Amino acid sequence: MIQNKERILIVGNSGSGKSTFGKLLSKKLNLPLIHLDKFFWKAGWEPTLNEEWDEVIKDMISKDKWIIEGNYTRTFKVRALRSDHIFFYDYSSILCLYRIYKRVIKSKLKLENRTDMADGCYEPWIIDREFTKFVWTYNKLVRPRMYSALEEINYDKK
Repeated sequence: MIQNKERILIVGNSGSGKSTFGKLLSKKLNLPLIHLDKFFWKAGWEPTLNEEWDEVIKDMISKDKWIIEGNYTRTFKVRALRSDHIFFYDYSSILCLYRIYKRVIKSKLKLENRTDMADGCYEPWIIDREFTKFVWTYNKLVRPRMYSALEEINYDKK
């Protein structure tokens, strides 16, 4: 079923497993993997401005084959409209926070190399409150908007 898909989105809360799954799927299907965080963040965690980000997204989705992993709700609908298949990683906030803290420790101890991060963006030892709040409230605030966008474009949920 998934073998004939050439434009795949992977979305979900931070720490839900999007990057890990994307890497595995990319190898299995021989499709290029795009980690949105690598393109959105500039050195020192400087965000890309909306106008520039919209152009980056348009360029990404104009390609014939890709796997794009990451959230960025504002541009989700345009990516969803161009995709053949969407994986929505929908896990509890507690599990996602646990995985993030585990990832930080593994990264800092050099047990894991983060290839999904932008150059010059280093994972801090202490997760900031804003990011923790985003992960904790994702299921309540972001998830409904994602599902709503899918309904709006009549995306086949099968």
